[in-house]
Amino acid sequence: MATAARHAGAASSAPTRETDARAEAATYAYRAPHTRKRAEHRSRLTRAFVIFVGCLTLLAVGRVALSFAVVQKTLQTDAIVREERRISALNDEREGDIAKLASPVRIRHLAETQLGLVDAGHVSYPEPLLPKTASEPASAR
Repeated sequence: MATAARHAGAASSAPTRETDARAEAATYAYRAPHTRKRAEHRSRLTRAFVIFVGCLTLLAVGRVALSFAVVQKTLQTDAIVREERRISALNDEREGDIAKLASPVRIRHLAETQLGLVDAGHVSYPEPLLPKTASEPASAR
């Protein structure tokens, strides 16, 4: 019977250890999901924060690039406006030259000095030579 008592005592102490092990397992099982949930939640928050910072950085870089492009286009536009004003002034100068060159006074001066134009009142035309006819006397000539 001693052997049976020993087995019974061992059996009675064994459930205590199993009960303790179950209690620890239950406690561990209870804490592990909670810890895992917290770690998962923290991981999600970290991931969301990294994505948010990445998007914010991307937007900032885009804003700087857009500002740079606007400045470049403004400089190009200013250069085109300056060129347009220069060409407009040159066109006005050429129109003045055309008006000066096409003036009747200048044309008359060039015609008189280079081409020999004279006034109509000062011109002496030579008498035309007429053919001789038999009816005209020779002394009439």
